[in-house]
Amino acid sequence: MRYKIFYGTAPKFSDRDKAMFSHNGYRCDTLLQNCKGMPVVISHSTDQGSVIWKVEHGFSCVLFGTREEAMAFCRERFFGLDGRPLEGAMANV
Repeated sequence: MRYKIFYGTAPKFSDRDKAMFSHNGYRCDTLLQNCKGMPVVISHSTDQGSVIWKVEHGFSCVLFGTREEAMAFCRERFFGLDGRPLEGAMANV
């Protein structure tokens, strides 16, 4: 994932920005954000062979076999674009 410098207010991402995060044989499926508002991308490979799901956040990349596994990884760690916890995330009590 490439970092960009924004002058002024921090950008607000939406589902329309998915194309901006599709690259190198992967198409962005879901955009999320971490607790600091940085983007988290769930994408899948466009290769005709096997479909690989990838979660990119910061300088890290984690690969999964299914979308459900990728979403399970993200539920406890990341937030939706509106800043709310994802569906099914356990509340920290």
